[in-house]
Amino acid sequence: MKIFRILSIIALLQISLCLTSELQAQKLKTDDVPGDVTQSFNVEYPSAKISYWMLEDNQYVAIFKDDGSDGKAYFSNDGTWIRTSYPIPTKEIPLSINNYVNSNYPYYQISVCTLQEMPKVSTHYYIEVRYPEVGGKDQPSVLTFDYVGNLIKREDPPGFVLRTDEPAQATTDRNAGKPAKVEVVSNEKPAKVEAAKNEKAEVEKPQKEKEVVEKAPAADKDKKEKSKKGKKEAEAPHDPWAQYAISEKEVPAAVMKTFKKKATKPENTKWFLVGETYVGKCIMRELPMEVFVSKKGVWKKTYSYMLQERLNSAMTKHLDTYYKGYKFSKAYKEMRADKKNKVYVEFYEKKNWKKKIPTGAWFDEKTRKLIRTVDPNFEDPFNDPDLFTDVAASQEDIQAAIDELPANIKSYVSSNYPPYNIRLAETEEDSDLGEIYRVEIVSSGAGYIELFFDKNGTFLRKVMHDGMKTVKSYGEYDEIDVPEVVLNAFKTKFPRVVDPVWDEDENENFAAQFLGTKGREMCIFTPEGTLLEDLYFLDVSKVMPEIENYIKETYGKAEIQQYFSVKKDGKNFYKVIIVPNKSKYAKYLWFTSTGVFDRVEE
Repeated sequence: MKIFRILSIIALLQISLCLTSELQAQKLKTDDVPGDVTQSFNVEYPSAKISYWMLEDNQYVAIFKDDGSDGKAYFSNDGTWIRTSYPIPTKEIPLSINNYVNSNYPYYQISVCTLQEMPKVSTHYYIEVRYPEVGGKDQPSVLTFDYVGNLIKREDPPGFVLRTDEPAQATTDRNAGKPAKVEVVSNEKPAKVEAAKNEKAEVEKPQKEKEVVEKAPAADKDKKEKSKKGKKEAEAPHDPWAQYAISEKEVPAAVMKTFKKKATKPENTKWFLVGETYVGKCIMRELPMEVFVSKKGVWKKTYSYMLQERLNSAMTKHLDTYYKGYKFSKAYKEMRADKKNKVYVEFYEKKNWKKKIPTGAWFDEKTRKLIRTVDPNFEDPFNDPDLFTDVAASQEDIQAAIDELPANIKSYVSSNYPPYNIRLAETEEDSDLGEIYRVEIVSSGAGYIELFFDKNGTFLRKVMHDGMKTVKSYGEYDEIDVPEVVLNAFKTKFPRVVDPVWDEDENENFAAQFLGTKGREMCIFTPEGTLLEDLYFLDVSKVMPEIENYIKETYGKAEIQQYFSVKKDGKNFYKVIIVPNKSKYAKYLWFTSTGVFDRVEE
């Protein structure tokens, strides 16, 4: 009876665990998913096809396919997007991640590998590492890497102790740069049977053979240990920058001041001194950045790493045309003090993918034209003239350059900007005009103005640095001035967006349009930098039936000009711009996330 009761209790516990598991990951019907959640999903992934919905830990989870990739997107009850994961094979992750795992977890295995997207965070690799033990219940170590393969965060479980003993049934293949492979005992040979077999074989070994093993010289054992240690050290990835590493205390104040201007909120900063140049490597907005400063504190250049989707279409077209089937590795923009900005893209050609032999390409940032193609394996990163030349501009040199300006440039400044003085004059290369003059002028107030002239002294353009920035307006060929506070608010909200196009409305609000990862998007800010609306452009041919019926019943044959999904004041809406029949004026109709009419704006 006691045995029966115990078995009954075990059975009840198993049933309870199954029910709990089902409740934690409950499959849902589409109708059971809140409208705010489905709308948020459609906004984030407009071209995706949902396989099914689940409810996991009070979060709505969409299992979907997008461009052939399987994804899993998590949303809160009010429709707030939490994260999205894409499972990927370990063979497709950067080699540096495998190298890190092999060096820091020698006998461990990558059990989970996904690409993860999160709000305001760059796409990154989420890795779980476990010790390969049959039936093991140890918690995994969680590693986060950026898209280049640099470690962002490492989280070992509480009480973690690194296992250094080689698993009994594990084989390693570190020469290929891959994590250890674990051979799991098959169903046909249970672990106990296999263990018994090994024990029997051990007993049946001849006595003489055992004695030979026991009498093996200690020197041979030490030799094996040294060989094993040497092999392990040889496999550790070589860091060419290590020899140039310095502490932050060794960085001059002038260099640090310049660095902080270029990297406002750096994380994990490391310093190096190469030749005459200090290099500060850090993480900015979840992406690597490298700032190059001379010993005298003069900025030389900055490497800002880029996501693949931020590459210009001309660059991707070049790669698609000449390197069909390539795999992206990394990319960064080289912003230079001499304005000769470039973009570097590193990738693996199809024929070199398995061998992990990269190819690099330099593009001119302005013209988007290819400058040259390189093989990074044969190009010394420290064979860079910028690293071994110091830069300093004495006051005498600055004044001499101002004195040598053409008379008509000096006359233009004194006539058009009487309260301003020239503080700097230099020449730079323009892609179309060749050598041009760049002149900085200042007044008693804050800020300064850049003036550009051709080689004959004819005025070309100006750039304001007095709290406003001149940017191109969309739909027009003129330019507008956008307040710095608005630009900063935009960069904080959308850190990954490059080169948005701005416009100013009749209410003096500023609207930015850009192509996000989920399609065309627009956001509207007040002059003080407060976000008013965040709009996603939707297909006018796919207006929600409830909205379409309301428009037909109320306005008849009204023309639908634009259709948006809008986030405003923490709520989701639909916004439709229509022009009623026989009317010259547009109406802005607002609807709730379920298609119920909310209000109208003239």
